[in-house]
Amino acid sequence: MLLRVAALACALFVSPALAFDTSKLGQGGSLPLDDLEPLLAKSAQLQREVDGALREANKTKDNIICSGMRFPGQWKELGGSRVGPYTCNFGSKWLKINTKVRITGRKGKVFEAITPAAMKNADKITETDPTWKWTTEEPAEGK
Repeated sequence: MLLRVAALACALFVSPALAFDTSKLGQGGSLPLDDLEPLLAKSAQLQREVDGALREANKTKDNIICSGMRFPGQWKELGGSRVGPYTCNFGSKWLKINTKVRITGRKGKVFEAITPAAMKNADKITETDPTWKWTTEEPAEGK
């Protein structure tokens, strides 16, 4: 009995930390790497690697095109906004950035899934914990 109570408590404690599943948005959209500056700034190592890749490619952040998942127009406040995963083409190599996405509305209400209430009331996107991978092959979109 004690184990069941402990398992239930753990499940309740962990569930608010779940990230919003951006793959369910179903749309992709392009953006310049420069738009990802706030995300890049969250990791000094990622920023250094991107700066090095820009030097190698002799390009600037606004010359690099990335793709990300896009909130469709049904999202009252977030329609058109982009979220990870992001894929950026540096010419000879690709950068794939994954993030934990949190969607919130008034008074910090967290939306963990696509629902009519989320589409109507969500007004803030927070992306944290960037992880990334470099590859010479184009990554599959949204994966």
